[in-house]
Amino acid sequence: MCISLPAKVVQIEGMIAFVDYGNGIVEPVINNEDDIKEGDYVVVSYGMIVSKISEKEYLEMIKYEKEMRELLSSPPQ
Repeated sequence: MCISLPAKVVQIEGMIAFVDYGNGIVEPVINNEDDIKEGDYVVVSYGMIVSKISEKEYLEMIKYEKEMRELLSSPPQ
């Protein structure tokens, strides 16, 4: 199973992009895409940018991630 997370690019230094996963913590990842720039929204998998996405897609993915966390953290009924 592959885990992919949405993120916003906050800085680029060569092949390293620094991204925020929506929690205010900035982490470095490998940038292997040619057209990525600061402010872009991307999908990160295994520490590497795998695709560029729109802001709308980013917000939808963040929403679904929050919903899943809430479901998984709630006690069974």
